[in-house]
Amino acid sequence: MVKRTKKSSLPVKACDACAAFIRRALPNLTGWLILLVSLSFFTATYDSAHVKLTLLHMGATVLLTLWACLKIIERKNPFPRSTWPFLAPLFIYLAWQTLSFLCFPYKLEAAEEFIRLMMYGGIGALIACEFTAQDIRTVTKFIVLTAWISFIYGLVQVVAIWWPSVDFLPWHNFFAGRTFSTHANPNFFGAFIVFASAIIGAEFLRTRQKTLLVLLAMGLVDLFFTESKGAWLAYGAMAVFFTFAYTNCLARIKKHLVKINVLAVACLLITTVGAGIYCAKRFQSVSFRAYTWISAFEMVKDSPILGTGPGSFKLVYPAYRRPQIFYIENAHNNETQHAENEYLEQAATGGIIGLALFLWLFTFLFACTFKNLKAPLPAKPSQKELSTKYYLLGYAAALTGLLVHAVVDISIHFVSSGLLLAVFIGTILALSMQKPESQSALAQTARYPRGLLAIRLLTCLAISAFVVYLGIEFAKILKHLALVTLGEKLLFAMAIITFFGTVLGTGYIYLRTVWQTTRIWVCTILLTSLPICLFFFNMFTANHYYSLGVALVNLQQPYAALPAFTDAIKRNPLLTEYHQYRANIFAMTLDLSKHFNPALGDKDTPRTDYDRAMDDLSFVQKHNPNHALLNQEVGQLHYTLAMRQLNQAQESPEQALLYNQLATENFAQAKASFLKSLKLDPVNINTYLLLINMALLRHDVDEAQNWVNAYTQGPDGVTEEEFLARHRQNPQDRTVHRPSQ
Repeated sequence: MVKRTKKSSLPVKACDACAAFIRRALPNLTGWLILLVSLSFFTATYDSAHVKLTLLHMGATVLLTLWACLKIIERKNPFPRSTWPFLAPLFIYLAWQTLSFLCFPYKLEAAEEFIRLMMYGGIGALIACEFTAQDIRTVTKFIVLTAWISFIYGLVQVVAIWWPSVDFLPWHNFFAGRTFSTHANPNFFGAFIVFASAIIGAEFLRTRQKTLLVLLAMGLVDLFFTESKGAWLAYGAMAVFFTFAYTNCLARIKKHLVKINVLAVACLLITTVGAGIYCAKRFQSVSFRAYTWISAFEMVKDSPILGTGPGSFKLVYPAYRRPQIFYIENAHNNETQHAENEYLEQAATGGIIGLALFLWLFTFLFACTFKNLKAPLPAKPSQKELSTKYYLLGYAAALTGLLVHAVVDISIHFVSSGLLLAVFIGTILALSMQKPESQSALAQTARYPRGLLAIRLLTCLAISAFVVYLGIEFAKILKHLALVTLGEKLLFAMAIITFFGTVLGTGYIYLRTVWQTTRIWVCTILLTSLPICLFFFNMFTANHYYSLGVALVNLQQPYAALPAFTDAIKRNPLLTEYHQYRANIFAMTLDLSKHFNPALGDKDTPRTDYDRAMDDLSFVQKHNPNHALLNQEVGQLHYTLAMRQLNQAQESPEQALLYNQLATENFAQAKASFLKSLKLDPVNINTYLLLINMALLRHDVDEAQNWVNAYTQGPDGVTEEEFLARHRQNPQDRTVHRPSQ
């Protein structure tokens, strides 16, 4: 008998540890990003919510960088052919928006919003292509945790309406009794409550955890006290969609189906009635939206095909703005930055084609949702199959609420809602694709071990230096904080914990990725992402130095403020507002002696404050020509210089003719700028006063009276008596009427 030898089994190659680590990190990083963007504030910046933008910019950069590293390790196409039908609506929409942006002449000021749009698209594609049901479960847990924190603090603000000492944070009662939690605005908080409630409701159906019902009730209380009419309507629409989809597609409920649907519709009617009541109480917000929509529609008519490009609305809209908006906003700068209707803004910035692609994308998402919800389950469905259905239900209902809210609000353009919109899109696509189980990448040996070791050390050194640099820069900001109240001290502690936790955590992920990878290209990509993250962090610090300059100006220290504005401009070259504010300070100081000072923005030649101011204002005019106050500020600069020249003419008889001639020229330039200013803002009384004063200086009483009459009559197109009465009852009006006496 022949003895058979047992065949030796082939050795099984180990999975790539780096790829496995990145796959675990991506959903957790996404969840942390959602939590931090929703909850973070930093009061040491001029815009206390600017930290949300920074978290999104840097977080999206990290996520997309790690995704690129994962695909390099796996040697896989991130968009295999099977994903094309699902990703096509998203990518075609983004491609059209890119074309529209490239055709827009004023790209600098619009660039930040365009970059953000691309980041949303990247995050959506990442989730769609890589996330499994387990990853979506992880993200859902973070959203629920965020809701717990946000809703509880919302209740604290509700209690503080009657017991103010309960809320000891600096922004207490900022919106006069309306709750806004950590979302910067009651409308944004209302939007978060709407889509978070949809996901919480789906989680309750999936897990039957009764504590989630408590969380839903807390959200409803908070929602009521936001007094956000649009959010109430969105909540009602979300509830109707959720109920209809669950009873008709998922649960297949037959008994009491009619009653359940009637109750859902009744919920929508109740929220509609409540919104109507508050509209009657605060009809000004309705008027504001109506005038804004009319102006935005005129933008669509003037550029119906290509639009004006993403991020351009705030730059183009002032040329179309109705004068009534100035009365309602009680401001003369560029307060309105969006159309208060996302579909109208899509048409204005992306043209009719852009709007059509936008609607196609969401129509496709809902078609995918209902197709998968209606798909029959096996007799004994697995937990994974059931979870997929409930996740689809929750995220599609959340998307419904967000899209309904977008009819009357701008929350999509702010990161606390915009990020979650990207997550909703990616999640619905991920659950609809029916992707095969991803196979772990096999471990590979390095081709050039010595070269890999060298670049590993270099990358680790760069990452460590980057983390240290961020810590030093953040410490510089913290030293300017004045901590007086308990709330400020608490925020200070939370800022330190959050900052170092975020930076050190991300640094750990980068370092572990570097040390586990066998691919030189992975190290190269991680290195490339560092200057990108630094650019976005500098935008955050720029906002701090801008706020520091504003504080110094308010303390009557304009010379000390100028270096702070210069620093802000260097750190964030995309925002022209910093140039404009610095120009105003130069106009205040107006030192006409030439000298060289890099802290004032001088690059190679000596300049006067007039030269510096004109350079800054010209820069703003080049990139944002429709700014409401820009032309008036240019006129005021010429006016101030002309007045100084008139005084010099009186002091020096020998040069009186020269100074009088220069003053006349500057008065002419000032008048030309003021006339341009009136085309954009025919309401601002200061412009009329300056024109009247210039006419009186020329002893032209008739022209002065004409400007008095023009102001008293009010701008063309304004017929509302409540607005016109302000011209006759303005406290400054007495000054305006003096020439007629």
